[in-house]
This record gives sequence, structure tokens and C-alpha cells, in this order.
Amino acid sequence: MGASAAAAAALSIAAALPVAPAQAAVHFDTTSDLMSASGLSGTVYTAGDEFADDGAGMSYSISDTLPDGIEGNIAVPLADDSYAVPQGLPTAPTRATDSAAVEDLLSRAQSFYDAGSQLIWDSSRPTPLTGTVVHSSTTAPYGVTCSTFVSMVLLGWDYDHTTYVADENTQVGYAVDFGVDPSTSKIWRANNLASWFYAHGDLWLETGDAGDTFERGDILFFSEQDPEGRIDQVRSGTEATYFGNVYHAAIYMGDGMLIHSTGTGDGVNITTLNPVLKQDLSFVARPSFTTEAANTGQATETSTGQGTTGGTGQGTTGGTDAGVDAPSGSATAQGQTTESTGGSTTPTAAVPAPTAAGGQDSTQGGTTGNTNSGAVRGVTPVPPNRHYSRPIEDHRTWMNR
Repeated sequence: MGASAAAAAALSIAAALPVAPAQAAVHFDTTSDLMSASGLSGTVYTAGDEFADDGAGMSYSISDTLPDGIEGNIAVPLADDSYAVPQGLPTAPTRATDSAAVEDLLSRAQSFYDAGSQLIWDSSRPTPLTGTVVHSSTTAPYGVTCSTFVSMVLLGWDYDHTTYVADENTQVGYAVDFGVDPSTSKIWRANNLASWFYAHGDLWLETGDAGDTFERGDILFFSEQDPEGRIDQVRSGTEATYFGNVYHAAIYMGDGMLIHSTGTGDGVNITTLNPVLKQDLSFVARPSFTTEAANTGQATETSTGQGTTGGTGQGTTGGTDAGVDAPSGSATAQGQTTESTGGSTTPTAAVPAPTAAGGQDSTQGGTTGNTNSGAVRGVTPVPPNRHYSRPIEDHRTWMNR
């Protein structure tokens, strides 16, 4: 047989052989489904975190060993002791900081710090987020947690305009429009807050490779393997999954200082971002704020960047219709049991835009005007290098659920 004939015969044989099908990508609806899997390799995908349509899907690479550093902190443990390591996450913010909104945020955060011993870290007590008039139903000190503190500040509240003191919660400043009624929402856990920001494109992975990317007013999230010692409950289905293994949230004040609710000292404390805690720093969120009335349970379109269908580089493969409803999961530690994230109520009047003026005593963090009276809230910037008189034991052992 000539060379050309042999080549033609070889081609004919090759064409007749069955072609091996391309390996199909492995997809899971939720993180819980992924955690139950074994024998995985390569790249896998989830369509969501707690639900397939919650907007918090990711792509992962499978590793037989736990990676070092932040990748190890956020890796999902699988049934066969391998790990799914998130890939393609954003690593930088998508917007510049809004200085007016940041100073307002920190001024209101300061008001919870100034409440001192009126607040105590306690996840078993009602908070203003439960729809309870706290000062009428319980006695001081009133309960607060890391995530409820951060959430109340993000909702535009200060201490004096929550039911710790008043008979209703009132938005008095810049707010993140979560699009929900706070008293019926399930997003007031640290990991669910992180998930919401991720689904709306406002969260990034803090790698520290080129220096810190976070700035004054950013929300910092911290992760570890077996967050809060509840991995067994997550596997059994009695506990919702922890987005990114997040167990704690804090507000960054600048100059290496955090304001957050901790398990020692008074309810809200100001500490350093010490090296032990910083090694757990995983995600950062830069909120998009509005001065319009928000969080009434009715979807709004007043806040730029809210209601997107997913963050850049999420690697989702489905379920990216995030909308404004957050993952529900199990009941929060504040005793919320309702499954509704709507709870429509009548919108309140728009909140006057805070001004940069005011001249309040900086040790008080500014004063607030009630939105019902139409007062304009004056804000004095909270100095990042202020001396604080309530030092606490400054490591992470106080961060218990």
C-alpha cells in the first residue's frame, strides 16, 4: 500500500472511532450540596450559597490539602476531607469611598460605643432588629452582637433612634438599601451580610498582596475553618451554611482601628486590628449608600449599585437573579423566626441629606435630628486616632456566637 493510501486508511479508522465526550462541569445548587460531595477534582461550581437563586454562587478548585492563609480560611470542607477553594473572586473595590457617607456612618457607629454599659454582647436577647421595643420589653444592659451592630449602622440608625431608647427605629442618616423590612429579615448574621454584599457586587477578597485595599468606613469580615465551631450542625442541616466561613464583622475606622461588638467589655468596643485578628481578615465590603427612605420592605431604585445580579468575577453558573432579598437560612440568634423577607410597610419620609457641618463635640460623635421633624443631621468626623478609655483583651477569643 502506498504512503498516501496508508494515510487515507488511518484517517478513515480514526474517524470511525468514538470521540470521548468532554468532561461535563460539576454543578451544585448550594454550598451545603457541595459540602456533602466527595471524589471531586478540577473545577466545580455552585449556583448559590443557601439557595440556588440567592446570587452567591462561586467557582471552586478542588484541593486535597487545606491551603495556607486566607484561601484556607474560606475553603469549603468536603465529605472526603478535601477542600473546595473559591476562585475568581474580586480583589479590589469597584468604587471610591463617599466621604460624607463614611463620616455619617462612623458618627452613628460612635453613638453605640458611647452607650457604654447600656449594651452588652449577648446573642440571646432581643435587639431593635427583631421588631421589639427593647427598652420596654427588657432591662439594660441590652443585647447586641457583631452583626446586629454593623447592620443597625448600615440601616442608617444611631443608638438614640433605635428601640433601645425610642419607641420605634428611625433612619437618621445614610443607609444601605437592603430592600427589606429589618424586623423580618434574616440577613443580620455576619456571614449573611457578607453574602448579600457579594451578591450585589460590593464585596472583595482582601489578599493583602499589594497592601491593604480597605479604607475608613469599609466593612471588614473575618473567616476561619469551622466557624464558631458549628461545622457539625451545618453538615447535619440544623444550621445554615456560613458564606465564606465568615464568623465576625466590624467597621474600619482608619489608622488600624476597628469599631465592633465583642464578647468582652461593653457591648460595642474600639480595638486595634491586631495581627492575630488580621490573619482572619477575608472579605471587605464598601457599601453603596442612599439618603432616601430605605428598608421598608418595598423594593426601591434609589441606591446606585443595589439590585444588580451579581458581583464581578463571581464565577456563578446560575441563580444570579439576586434581586434584593437576602438568603434566609435558619433563624438568627436574635430570635427571628419568620421566613418572610418582604413584610411590606408604608415608606417613611425621605431622610434629609447629612451635612458636613455641625460642630458637635467630637467625643460624642455628633448629634442626630429626628426625620419626622425634618431636622438636618450635623456630623462631626470621628477622629481615627482618638484615645479610647475602655481597653479590652485584644484578641479573637471573645468572638463567640
